[in-house]
Amino acid sequence: MIYGLGPRAQRVFTTLHGRIASGEWLPGTKLPSHRDLAVEFGVAPLTVRQVLAELEAQGVVSRQVGRGTFVREASSPAILIIEHESTMGDFLGDYIVRAGYRSLLASQLADALVILANDQGIALVICHIGAPTVQDGAEIIRVIRARCAQLPLAAIVADVRDLEELFGTAEWPLLILPRPINLGLLDDLLRLITPRR
Repeated sequence: MIYGLGPRAQRVFTTLHGRIASGEWLPGTKLPSHRDLAVEFGVAPLTVRQVLAELEAQGVVSRQVGRGTFVREASSPAILIIEHESTMGDFLGDYIVRAGYRSLLASQLADALVILANDQGIALVICHIGAPTVQDGAEIIRVIRARCAQLPLAAIVADVRDLEELFGTAEWPLLILPRPINLGLLDDLLRLITPRR
């Protein structure tokens, strides 16, 4: 789930993002007008504007006044944040964008899997291991590791013992971000897993 978008907007976002990520709409392609998209999806034009704003915030499209909305080249690596607390998710997302990365937010595993399937530029997944319980967080780590074995994973934990059930398993090694989050450690983590820019 993308925070701030309702269910209808989520559906439109997922579809448009999928068309771009799959290559159906190549970089430079002009998207249909927001009115045409509203008719196609049966939603209000304002809903489409919200979706286009989110796609632009994630660096997927570029809106040009008087010309339209165009697909952009993927320019920076993306960090997928799986966090059920919207305040923490928004904070991390804003910090990551200011650090020069694209930020993708999901509040649950199903949304994270859709994003992973549609964006090949994801360089790191950060998962709150207590999302909303330690068992749920561990399951998210297991599923993502099974589907994307080489993708770096970082777990936000208040207590490293919350990861005990993952010790010595195929899900390890796992990067760790202690909670409360030290932004210096987050910066170090971003430098470690993403190409130098």
